[in-house]
Amino acid sequence: MSEVRTDKALSMLSANPKQTALLLDVDGTLAPIVNNPVDASVPVEVRTTLIELGRRFGLVACISGRQADEARRIVGAGGLTYIGGHGSERLLPGATEPEVDNALAPWSERVNAVAAAAARDLSALGIRREDKGAVAALHYRGVADEDQAAEALELVAARASADGLAIHWGRKVLELRPPVPFNKGIAVTELIEGGSFETVLYAGDDRTDLDSFDALDSLLESGKLKQVLKLGVLSSEAPPEIGRASDLVVTGTDGVAEFLGRLLAVSDK
Repeated sequence: MSEVRTDKALSMLSANPKQTALLLDVDGTLAPIVNNPVDASVPVEVRTTLIELGRRFGLVACISGRQADEARRIVGAGGLTYIGGHGSERLLPGATEPEVDNALAPWSERVNAVAAAAARDLSALGIRREDKGAVAALHYRGVADEDQAAEALELVAARASADGLAIHWGRKVLELRPPVPFNKGIAVTELIEGGSFETVLYAGDDRTDLDSFDALDSLLESGKLKQVLKLGVLSSEAPPEIGRASDLVVTGTDGVAEFLGRLLAVSDK
């Protein structure tokens, strides 16, 4: 991480905190990747930093592929905004229930029925199902034979696609989705256009975060934003596109924690 570029980025973000939005992916960005998704958590010191940043900046939002309330559990900070299900849910500070996109809700039962059947049929391979509301995930990270599991899930993906569902491959996970347009980028656009922001940081580590990068580029080009910082989180599993599309890169969740800690320090001055 270039110190000169980092210092410039921190100065840009802290110049006018109340008109700056901090948008952060969760898994692989704030929370270290773990074999079993239910074990993921944000370190206490990062959680404390996020809470303090939330008091200083116009918006701090966590953007996740998980359900919004699950993302909030992992982060552990109730005063932030959470976008879950890759943009299909929004959970505002203090709210007890997320707002769900009305176009996606009717598909939830069908998506999860297909995922449940696949998880049952492939249970011997160790594949784990995760319910994300209108999205269902089939994880194979850490199973005995990941190649065999991925091959089996290719067949699941083909059947789901033939049945009218949309599919998305992540890092050692297959997601089944409704055939309705939604992604993190659409959610980010709605968040920013619904507020009064000049500067936005987005930090992410996976292909789904590239949609957010593209959305922010569009908002910048249209004049709706004055400044954007795309922070790429690099790791052995991060797609190379993340590094190429970023304005600044850090290494892993520790790099994100350091960057946010420094941002908090300069915003106190």
